[in-house]
Amino acid sequence: MWMLLVISCLGGGQDVPTAEVVGGSFDVVLPIPGELKAVRSVSMSAPDLPGQTKVTWVVDEGTRVQEGDELVKFDETDLQNKLEKADNDLKISIMKIEQREAQMQVRIGDLSNEITNAELALRRAEMRTTESETVPRVEREAAVIDVQAATIALERSKSSMESARLENQAELELLGLEAERWKKQLSQAEDALTKAVMHAPSPGIVILPSIWKGGSRGPISAGDTVWGGSGILELPDLTDMQVEAWVHEVDAAKVAVGQSVDVVIDAHPDPAHKGEVTKVADLAVRRDREREVKHLEVTVTLAATSDVMKPGMTVRSEVLVSHLEDVLSIPQEAVFYDGEQPQVYVRGFGGFTAVPVQLGTTNDTHVVVSEGLQAGAEVALIDPDLAGTTPRAGSPAAASSPTGP
Repeated sequence: MWMLLVISCLGGGQDVPTAEVVGGSFDVVLPIPGELKAVRSVSMSAPDLPGQTKVTWVVDEGTRVQEGDELVKFDETDLQNKLEKADNDLKISIMKIEQREAQMQVRIGDLSNEITNAELALRRAEMRTTESETVPRVEREAAVIDVQAATIALERSKSSMESARLENQAELELLGLEAERWKKQLSQAEDALTKAVMHAPSPGIVILPSIWKGGSRGPISAGDTVWGGSGILELPDLTDMQVEAWVHEVDAAKVAVGQSVDVVIDAHPDPAHKGEVTKVADLAVRRDREREVKHLEVTVTLAATSDVMKPGMTVRSEVLVSHLEDVLSIPQEAVFYDGEQPQVYVRGFGGFTAVPVQLGTTNDTHVVVSEGLQAGAEVALIDPDLAGTTPRAGSPAAASSPTGP
């Protein structure tokens, strides 16, 4: 709704600016400050690498990235050394297992031959045993002794075989555990090398928050050393944006969920972007510890986004508090007071006449007039008497004031 500003030249050669009394709709708007935020944002932390890790490269803040793009690189020197050591130790461990298995094959072969020979000796000894009285007693007893000796030798060979198997199994298990340890370290080294380059998990724009960097704060940069798990980067999704605004507790009752909002980006004021209040905080808080003023957080969801929108941009959210139809309104500076009675100076053929009025709702610039005026009339924006003009007879201009009670 626009107001027509008219410059009238009246008596005395003085110019009195005027405005037209306009009829129609009237919006009561509450402007509140805020900033743009992404509805969804991914917080990224430094990878869990051994000790502190040195940053070698970081993507520029504000860069728009796609899924899979590189974001941060860390020093790979120590990680590469650990990988090579784990790989070499694993190869040595596997070689030890292979050598042990080969040695066992030879040992088993030898023991198998001993068992075979012991079995043959036992069989020959058994063949010489007899109960015949024709064979001398000494020979019969010697044969029995040979059988016993061959039996003992066979059992000893079998026992050696079992012991060798158990010993080899235990040795292989130890070597296997060692190999598994090196496999694990190799896998960890490979995983660490993979983590040494951070990639974007989704599209977005890079935000580098301020972090603690050994005595000072600032965004992460090449040369910094960071601990695993420390937050270093934000990746907001720009497909859905919202406004985080703050309303003074005095005006909090005027704001409610569902109200329409025109969002004006300070850096790009045209055009305004449509939105809606979707959340009003229940608790007023102090945004500045040194000030007693409290505010309530208000969330405004935008109907659409544009390429100019970036997180952190300051905005002005004009909340539509109320909308009136078929009312008359004038600029607030057209209202003067005779005591506590508001009045306006209406221009006529002979000059300006002071007219008492009844006022209604106001917004930042205009006020509704419920009684005393008609649409199309022109009202002065300054006191005509102070401008050097002569009000019409009966005008209480001398008692009027450009300020309210």
